[in-house]
Amino acid sequence: RRMMDRGYRISVTPDVLYEPEIQNLVRQYPLDLLMTETDGPWPFEGPFAGQMTNSVMVKSVAAKIAELKGVALKDAQAALYENAARFYRF
Repeated sequence: RRMMDRGYRISVTPDVLYEPEIQNLVRQYPLDLLMTETDGPWPFEGPFAGQMTNSVMVKSVAAKIAELKGVALKDAQAALYENAARFYRF
């Protein structure tokens, strides 16, 4: 709660596809404070077991975020893109 109230962003990795704790966090955290990453190289489980970490995995992360937030995929993708753009602007 304190992180949300202070406007801290969190980054969501492919673990969100199979980790209930991360899924619960995403459900509670505001979409405008979420970002995506692969945290690689890192061995993921679930649908990514045995795969080399790569940036394409963030598509699945965005889709899972959309599902957990109950929003259209295109809306989640647009919000996540804007979040990253805002974060990296100087």
